[in-house]
This record gives sequence, C-alpha cells and structure tokens, in this order.
Amino acid sequence: MKKQTEYTFMMNLKIAGTLLLLIIFKTGFAQKKELQSITEHELKAHLEFIASDFMQGRDFGTKIPGLEITADYLKNQCIEMGLKTFEQSFQMISVKTQSESTYLKLKNNAGEEIFKSTDIYTFPGSVKNDTINAKIVFAGYGFVNENTGYNDYEGIELKDKIVLVMARNREISVDTTNKEENTNLEMTKLGRIFLSGAKAVIFVADPLNTYNHWFEMLQEYSASGKYLLEGYEHEEFPANIILASSEIADAILKESGKTLREIQGEMNRSGNPNSFEIENLNAEIQITKKTEKVEGKNIIAIIEGSDPVLKNECVVLTAHYDHVGINSKGEINNGADDNGSGTVALLEIAEAFSQMKKKPLRSIVFAWVTAEEKGLIGSEYYTKNPVFPLDKTLANINLDMVGRSAEKEPEDLVDVGKSLAGPDGFYIITGGKNPGLTEITRKISRKLNLVPNDALSEEFINGSDHFHFHKNGVPVLGITTGLHEDYHTPADDAEKIDYLKMKRMAGFTFLVAYEIAKRKKGLKKEPETGIYLK
Repeated sequence: MKKQTEYTFMMNLKIAGTLLLLIIFKTGFAQKKELQSITEHELKAHLEFIASDFMQGRDFGTKIPGLEITADYLKNQCIEMGLKTFEQSFQMISVKTQSESTYLKLKNNAGEEIFKSTDIYTFPGSVKNDTINAKIVFAGYGFVNENTGYNDYEGIELKDKIVLVMARNREISVDTTNKEENTNLEMTKLGRIFLSGAKAVIFVADPLNTYNHWFEMLQEYSASGKYLLEGYEHEEFPANIILASSEIADAILKESGKTLREIQGEMNRSGNPNSFEIENLNAEIQITKKTEKVEGKNIIAIIEGSDPVLKNECVVLTAHYDHVGINSKGEINNGADDNGSGTVALLEIAEAFSQMKKKPLRSIVFAWVTAEEKGLIGSEYYTKNPVFPLDKTLANINLDMVGRSAEKEPEDLVDVGKSLAGPDGFYIITGGKNPGLTEITRKISRKLNLVPNDALSEEFINGSDHFHFHKNGVPVLGITTGLHEDYHTPADDAEKIDYLKMKRMAGFTFLVAYEIAKRKKGLKKEPETGIYLK
C-alpha cells in the first residue's frame, strides 16, 4: 500500500511537472508569436505616413490638418484591430503674442522716447495683455558660480526691475570651439531672477555665440504661443521673458558708452562681473495677446482583462502624436523620432496585444495623447479624466523618441542634448518611485540583451507625458533612446530612423506591460524615495 502511494505520488508529480513545462512553453511561445507581429516593415510603413511632409509637422492650425489626419489614422487602425476605441476630446485656450502691437520702448528720465522696437519675441506669461514699466539692470551672463564666488547679481537689486542678461557664461563663451547651449543653465538663471521679484527678463544671445541654435529654438517656441487646458486652474508664470537682438541690447546699454560686445570682452578678459543699473533710462514693454479656443483629442483604445475582478485595474501605455509643425522659415518639422517613433511603436504593441488569444488578467489602455509639445496637455486631461481610476492604474509606460541609435554608447551626459544611446542602449525614466517596476525592467532588458540607463531620470521626469501620472502617484516608466542634434528641427526625418532599434523598444514595452498586467498581485506602490537607481 505504501509503495502504491509513493508510485501514485511520483506519477502525480511527473504529470504536474509536465503540465508546468507545457504552460511555460505555451506562455513563452505565445509571447514569441506576438513579438513576431511587431515588424520593421509595419513600423516603417506607419511612420512614413505620419511623418511625411503632407502632415505638416502634426501641429495645430496648419493649412493641411495633419494632426487631425494622424488622429483619424490611429483611430481607424485600432478599430481594424478590433479594439474598443474612442476619442477623448477637450478644449484648450491658445494664447499668442501679436507681434505687430508688441514693442519695447526706451525713455529717458524726462519721459522722452529715445528708442522703440517691435523686433522682440515674448513668452506670454498670462492670458491678459501686459504693460511693463520699470528700470533696467544689466546682469551680465546672469550667472553664479558658488565654487569660485563669481556672482553677476552682486551689488544690484532685481526686485521690480527688468533684467537684461546674456545667454551662456564666461567659461563657455571664451572657448570659441564650444557651441554648448545649456537649457539647464538658462533655466537656473530664470529661476533665480524670478525668485528675486523681477518684472521681466530680456534675454540676448551673447555676441561671441555664432551658433545660437538654442536661442533660435526659443524664438520658435515663443511664436507658437501658450496653450492651457480650459476649465481648470493654472499657475501664472511669475514673469515675462523677452528675447531681443544685440541691437536692442546696445540701445539699452548706450548710456554706458559701450556696446554689449565690448562689455562682454572686458568681462571675459578680467574674469569679473560687470553688472549695473542703467540710471537715466526707463523701459516700457507692451505685450499684446490673442486668445482663441482650440480642440484637442486623445485617441484611446482598450483591451479588457480576462479576470472578472482584476480587469477593473489597468496598465496605461502612452505616446504623444503631435509635433511642432512648420518653422518661421517655412520648413516642416516632420518629427519622425519625436514622436512618430513612439506613436507607431505603440500601434504595433497594441496589435501584438490584440492577437493574444488569452488576454492578461488586467486591462490595457493605449492612449495616443496630443498637445504634449504645448505643455503635456493631453496627458494632463487624461489623468483628470482617466478611463480607469488612477488608484486602479498600476503603471504608466510612456514612449517618447524611441527610434534612433548612435554608433556607440555616449561616454558621458554633460550635454543631454547629445544623449543618443548606442545600438543596445536606451534610457528609462522612473523617478525612483517603484523598485518593483525597476526590477521588471531590468529582468526583461537582460532577456532582450538591452542595456537600460536611468541617467536621464531626474532630468526628464517632468519632460514628457509620464509626468502627470508620476505626480499623481502612479508608478511610471518613461522609455526613450535619447536626444540628438535633429531634435525639434526639420532634419528629424524618417530616413534616419533605426527600425530595428524601434522594434526592440516596442518588444521590450510589450513584455513589460504584459508582465505587469498578468500578475495576480499588482505592483507594490512605494513612497517616493528621490533616489534614481544607476
């Protein structure tokens, strides 16, 4: 009797083991089959359509409504897959500066006008017209170096003033081979100036800067205006930013008897600041704005989970399908990488999930969001009006620029604008918030021979659509292959895309989403640590 029991036990164990192997084999085979549905050919076909010149850069208000055509294309693709699909429409307020009635005027202390120019670019600080009257202080580069004690603000008062500053700093400008234009550097300057109570900032490119890509990009941004989600409160920008030419700077500095170039030369040779208030001068800046309502729409597709209870929880996958349109020279910014790559990768991921006979336990939400380039507005609207409550959203995985590769991995990230990853590398943006999600990421990366790097996590946590999920406590995984010199330029074309890399990014995303959605136990939500794992 004992031998029979042992025999039965061993047979049952064998059968259980065989069944387990079959389950593992079937699961692995199913994933392999679905991954095979993500192809370079289909990625290329989708991208060459939505990143073509015909789409005019997928922006609001173009003559050919490329953004709306792209939205319809995504919607129809999802319907053909058999997914539950709908539009999530919302209203925005567009605020744009009217250049013909926006000006900078200089007056002497007697109130006499001595100079006027409309050749300025402004970022609208609010929806209302602004008239700014104040004294001007010249603050050099607007730079502070705590290590050396260099301080362009020493001895001047910024409160209630208009502050004139040059871009870059002495260290960058004296190196004539250095074309670095560091957005972080300039944002740090602005933060310091605004916190000091200044009324406005006049930014000029420093005279030794012959590259000016960053400055030109700012001018393009300013021309596109400001967009706000209608019906919700918004924080007003604390001060106005004015971009001006060196001719205007020279007019402001005329009282000093020197041009901006001459003052910069003296500063660079001496290594000392040269900041001062311009005594016999008052400035009047008039910023006239036009507001109008603009409709945006997210495209939403859903795969319902297979578990009767857990299907009420979800994983949200996002990618923004808008871009920056046509520049002031009439050139089309096709945005093949930004973010045509993420948009079409998400289409292929949705197709892979749609072909699964056995769906994961939880639901999958695919959200192609719009107006990311206008301030992450589509994702903001989604998080305020989620398909599933945010407390039932286990994670957000966001794809933004996943289609390019460098020949090799970058050695350092001093300039994040040149952070393009090599053939096997990519960046994850997590905010250090959920170790469980990070572990899944590492595990699947190893399986696919990919090398994740979260060196951009702190830098980019608020830089794409994952931000609104992150700030609402949802674990996030931003995926990108990094920035490159074609970012937000007409050179971001489909012919430069690495379709094999994009396919690998799509496959990685599919497996991560599947892993989260199939688990009986969800991700444990950890409190924010502020630690960015290397």
